[in-house]
Amino acid sequence: MSDSIFAIARSGMDVERQRLNVIAENLANAGSAGTGYAPLRLISGPAAGSFAQALAAPDAAAAAPALPSFSGVRVYGVQPYEHAGRKVYEPGNPSADDKGYVTYPGIDHAGEMALMVQTLRVYEANVAMYNAGRSMFMRALDIGAKA
Repeated sequence: MSDSIFAIARSGMDVERQRLNVIAENLANAGSAGTGYAPLRLISGPAAGSFAQALAAPDAAAAAPALPSFSGVRVYGVQPYEHAGRKVYEPGNPSADDKGYVTYPGIDHAGEMALMVQTLRVYEANVAMYNAGRSMFMRALDIGAKA
């Protein structure tokens, strides 16, 4: 049981680390004119053996009250999302069109920063869960050693 606590926390930390990488890539490419860069989003969700699947099992009501096996979350992929690009009048820019406008990727800086803060908080929650599980595990070992 304790190993599954650590596996869930690790999977959550891994997903959020990957999400931070995608956010960083978006912010790094926000000023790339004329490259055709499309903002990206990480698609994640529950892994096999999720809580929802355990509740939806046909024999869930008749089963003995045992804890289901969870395996955390996983990344399903990274997909570009549609967001209108910004057109800026820069006639001297080599990437400008015939009217002098340069198209920059449609990245919402404030939205990306808000998502970064949210991702950081979720990562911190997973670290706290990992540490709480570790301290409970160590306390159980301590109690067992005294018995």
